[in-house]
Amino acid sequence: MYGVLQRNLLVLTVLTVSRVASAQITETPVTVAPGRFLLEMDAISLTLDRADGARYTALGAASTFLSTGLAQHWDIQVGAELFISQKYEAGSFEDRHSGIGDVYLRTKWRFLDDPDTGTAAAVIPFVKIPTNSGQVGNRAVEGGVIVLCSARLIGGVDLAAMVELDFLRNDAEDGHDAHWYASVSLTRPVTKRVGLYAEAAVGKSSGAGPVESVLGGGVTVALSDNTWWDVAVYRGISNDAADWNQVIRYNWGF
Repeated sequence: MYGVLQRNLLVLTVLTVSRVASAQITETPVTVAPGRFLLEMDAISLTLDRADGARYTALGAASTFLSTGLAQHWDIQVGAELFISQKYEAGSFEDRHSGIGDVYLRTKWRFLDDPDTGTAAAVIPFVKIPTNSGQVGNRAVEGGVIVLCSARLIGGVDLAAMVELDFLRNDAEDGHDAHWYASVSLTRPVTKRVGLYAEAAVGKSSGAGPVESVLGGGVTVALSDNTWWDVAVYRGISNDAADWNQVIRYNWGF
């Protein structure tokens, strides 16, 4: 049952973990310029799930990505999960694990950029290096690829969408299964410093597993042109998605 509840977090956790930190679940094709850096951090992430009388709680802290540009449309990214705590409760039984998570290596290539229409697209291949401790993850190398796009809509609304294919270790630990994810977000500025967004995400394994889906939204607050905070809440809308996920994110460009 513990493993089932862990797998039920894949939309809110795997999508987040594969890119570790961003302004939202849905990434944008924007790349970091050469000589510049971008620090993206999920400062606090709390996931709650209940199923069949059992309760699963996951807390992540300081899951961070650092990106820098190699060329005008190409950057590299290194991510790390600095702390993860997991607790499973079922009746009088309780199981806890905590430790550091894994390291992620990614690169982003923006292959389409049209400033006149605000349309852009990029691809991100990535690999996970198993560095976790305290049984908070598996010991397998995993990876995948993300294709993402963005467009400027009428009324000052920005659309971002992405599809992701991950190859994750299977339950039998004798191979990898393919998992598909997709998400879309709509963002609109309210003032010069404050923005609002709504977001939806779905996930599906290549096997007979159910489709898992979530809805959420958040607010971004820019402290300066290069520093901003992002607070989001997501709600699982399918039985196999985590019930709730709350995230506080920090972003700093320098």
